Amino acid sequence: MARLSMLLSALAATSGVTNATFVKNNATDTCKEIDGNISKASDVVFPYQIVSYNEANKHWFASSSNKPACVVKVASAVDVAVVLQIVGASRTPFAVYSGGHASNPGFSSTTGVHITLDRLRDVALSEDQETVKLGFGAAWKDVYKALEPFGRNVVGGRVIGPGVGGFTLGGGYSWKTNQHGLTCDTVKKYHLVLPNGTITTASRQNNQDLFFALKGGLNRFGIVTAAEFYTHPQPPKVWGGLRIYASAAVPRILNATERFAYDNKDARSGLITTLNGDALGTKAMVLFFHDGPQKPQSFDMFDGIPTILDNVGRKSFRGLINSFPSYLVQNVRGAFATVSTSELSGRFLEAVQKEAKELGRRGVRHGATTISYDIEPFVAYGQHATESAFPHADSPLPLNLYFAWLSPAEDEWWHARMRESVQRLKQIAIEEGIYRDSFTSYPNYAIAGTTADELYGAGNAARLRSIRDRIDPDRVMDLAGGFSI
Repeated sequence: MARLSMLLSALAATSGVTNATFVKNNATDTCKEIDGNISKASDVVFPYQIVSYNEANKHWFASSSNKPACVVKVASAVDVAVVLQIVGASRTPFAVYSGGHASNPGFSSTTGVHITLDRLRDVALSEDQETVKLGFGAAWKDVYKALEPFGRNVVGGRVIGPGVGGFTLGGGYSWKTNQHGLTCDTVKKYHLVLPNGTITTASRQNNQDLFFALKGGLNRFGIVTAAEFYTHPQPPKVWGGLRIYASAAVPRILNATERFAYDNKDARSGLITTLNGDALGTKAMVLFFHDGPQKPQSFDMFDGIPTILDNVGRKSFRGLINSFPSYLVQNVRGAFATVSTSELSGRFLEAVQKEAKELGRRGVRHGATTISYDIEPFVAYGQHATESAFPHADSPLPLNLYFAWLSPAEDEWWHARMRESVQRLKQIAIEEGIYRDSFTSYPNYAIAGTTADELYGAGNAARLRSIRDRIDPDRVMDLAGGFSI
């Protein structure tokens, strides 16, 4: 520990030096320096360790992965501090990886030092069961499994794919959002390492500006290792599942979705209607959720519509989440994009169908594997909003575009088509009177190149830059991929 203490002291002494005075080291040399200074609980994996190296770098989309100089499996906040100070002093690019669900290239991957939080997976329920501390390398399926015997739950992911870390820092839309807000609204305290290696916390009582910034601000303010979340009681059984519909049923599905969006007042009920476009037209998939054991009347408008597949029914909450299709897609490229509305009018939904159909038809010539639009009709969840970098007090309804394709040569074409589709749908929303200037792009759905003003609004973006300038004057976090603020 003496060598570690000396290293931290020496690096801390350089934290006030301007960026121009740093000499950039070879990333492999940086990896070796990290390897010699972290504790034995953590590990550095090099490319020649093929199996563990590749496993630690898997992403939802293959296009989101890079080939780093090494993977650092950190096991404690102290080791995160060591790594941050070494990469900061050497100006080595790095990435922070939780679940690998980031769709934008370079957002959780790098050619430099790839920091994975996989060993920070603790799920520690408080003695009174009112809060739970989650390591930011945990997966939601493991969180739900750990909490199930206690009859408690958290506001977390709707499918098993996203990791706790990135999902929470991006905001976090959940099946429980109608009842409790976004995931970030339910955080009591963040545990993090600042860019200069200082280990600290952020809450309403301590580092309030930082607490605000971490609620939607993603990875711009340090490395969050864990957070304490408020819990709530979870009924033993819920009702829900998946239904898939053929093209002929799509008009009825859209009509039912519109009726649900306007008529449902039960905060315990929610759904996602997904339109998938391909060369043959548009198909639909609906994920249903009700936080209780019986089917609610709010879903009656979907009754009688013929299905291709139907697995709805009573399940445990964990069983429901595990029943939804969510898996790691290998060897495809892809991206997300988004626009939000205040309501889901019939004309807007028809425009979404038109986009899916047209791009499904055109996508065949450009290696499309998935053309997907996710429609998410929440109730007035903004009543639960806390002061957050991502503004959501107006209860915006996020539409998620999820496209995937085969060839790197098609990246530019697809990114352009996604942006064009968002702009066309935004124009329809404006004409329908269901778009507000206060709406911003949900960070976890936003496409690469989205500006800080587009993510947070001009006022919040300016505040985030002020916080950044105060806690990261040397721009250490600029070495990590992500949106620029």
